[in-house]
Amino acid sequence: MRGLFVALAVAVLSLPFSLVGQASPTADLIVVNADIYTSDPSRPRASAFAISQGRFVAVGDNADVRRLAGRDTQIIDAGGRTVTPGFIDGHSHVSGDAPRVAGVDLSYIVDKAEWLRLIEAADRRLPKGEWLTGGYWDHTLSDGQYPSREMLDAVTPDRPVFLTHIDGHYAWVNSKALEIAGVNESSAVPPGGEIVLDAKTGKPTGILLEGAMSLVRRVIPERDVTRRREGLAQMQAFSNSVGITGLHQMGDLADYLHLLETARPSIRVWYGEGWSAGEGVSPDAAAKEIIDLRNSVSSRVAATGKSTRVGPLLKVGYVKLMNDGVLSARTAVMLDDYSDQPGWRGEYITGPERLKAKVKAINAAGLPVAIHSIGDAAVRASLDAFEAAGDFRPTLPNRVEHIEVVTPLDVRRFKQLGVVASMQPNHCTNAVGYVPSRLGPRRQGDAYVWRSMLSAGVPLVFGADYPTSPLDPLTQMADAIFRTSPFGFAEGKPWFPEQALSFEEALLAYTRTPAEMTDWANEIGSIAPGKWADFVLLNGRVPQPMTPSFKTLKVDATYFAGREVFSSDGARGRAPF
Repeated sequence: MRGLFVALAVAVLSLPFSLVGQASPTADLIVVNADIYTSDPSRPRASAFAISQGRFVAVGDNADVRRLAGRDTQIIDAGGRTVTPGFIDGHSHVSGDAPRVAGVDLSYIVDKAEWLRLIEAADRRLPKGEWLTGGYWDHTLSDGQYPSREMLDAVTPDRPVFLTHIDGHYAWVNSKALEIAGVNESSAVPPGGEIVLDAKTGKPTGILLEGAMSLVRRVIPERDVTRRREGLAQMQAFSNSVGITGLHQMGDLADYLHLLETARPSIRVWYGEGWSAGEGVSPDAAAKEIIDLRNSVSSRVAATGKSTRVGPLLKVGYVKLMNDGVLSARTAVMLDDYSDQPGWRGEYITGPERLKAKVKAINAAGLPVAIHSIGDAAVRASLDAFEAAGDFRPTLPNRVEHIEVVTPLDVRRFKQLGVVASMQPNHCTNAVGYVPSRLGPRRQGDAYVWRSMLSAGVPLVFGADYPTSPLDPLTQMADAIFRTSPFGFAEGKPWFPEQALSFEEALLAYTRTPAEMTDWANEIGSIAPGKWADFVLLNGRVPQPMTPSFKTLKVDATYFAGREVFSSDGARGRAPF
């Protein structure tokens, strides 16, 4: 089937986009009068394209593409609006338990009193006995002080509450949750974790850092599977509404498989399996289990037959590891002391030698590794692990996730080792309020160095790390372009503007580059003949030269394999199949 569409594309493009005397395919859908950013280096800009049976078959000028129209061809006049490839989020945790569809969402709310009002409203809404979860609160937006369990006890004394911080690396719980979990000041904590204690009473404050979260999380009953899967379908629709047609997803594999097998998926999922083997299991044995999982998932996906009609849908493509925490909680591992906590550099979640053993085993099994590393010491340890794997490098590149602080020396090592930088623009603009105090003036220039990565020739992938930041790629790209805090930090000025990117560079990090990290590089990621027709129509034109008006742009429509899966006017197009 793919050979047919490649042949059609070659026929269409065999002359310098002149179809005179050429047999040509009849298009199902044509878009004209568009401001198209293709993410295709061979033809970066165009004004029109044609689609046949779910794939692009021609990209070029209005007059030439219109020649492919037949009696039943649908023609969309974009009226000068911008069109891009479908967005591919390079680091996501989109699930049916997302705060948007379950629990309470406190993200980007500054006032703690408003947090408590929303928590109290959720308490009234939930069935008796059910845990109140979600959260995604951020104390750094207000007074910088952790909230307390007493605050929760005042509004939800009888219902257990577990609310994750927006970073995902610590949680806020009430007394009822601690009681049910049997957690107190004497409880043993996993490495790198901490039960924060009150300096006066010595009792838990209700804040659990890193591994300490597991002490309570392990007793939370799983959400009803039906509700969770309904929630995932809602999140898929929401993802389409912000232009997303692909995810590098971590977590919830069983639910994604269920969605694919029983419904109509409209997102392509490149899945990262987390390392779940205990310390007693050898890295080689754990790697074999992941390979077996990959093969099983591929068989189930193939059995649906859906990929032949709409392109790749789901594959276990890499393994996710973690070696440190986050800057906000001072659990990221640094080469030098935290400026606002002398004598402390963070503590590894996975030590350097153990990390090397895991990476080598996974790479030897043929899979790439993505390592969560935020502090400069943790980033260096990840690069050391990739270097130590030596000849066991897989076909697809290894990755480091987040990379919030990195030395110039290690930026160059990314290029030398062929490692991808996977980063989140909104983490920068949100962290401007506390990063200067964590790093001090000497190290601030080593934070969120997107331009340095590209200048060094390092492939750069962007994602939201949802739900730790907004899922909307346009929001993330605006942060990469302007580097200004939405909350007025840094006096509202661009923070280290020399690290900002152009729109075209940010778009590549959300389209072609994440596609190139997968087996699907020749099938998705750009508007090019032969590729599956995933694309996004915006409600206006990307300003050139760039102005802040970019921040007002929204998605008008999203297409997946040539079929509309979101429309801003509420009218849904034909289903993908």
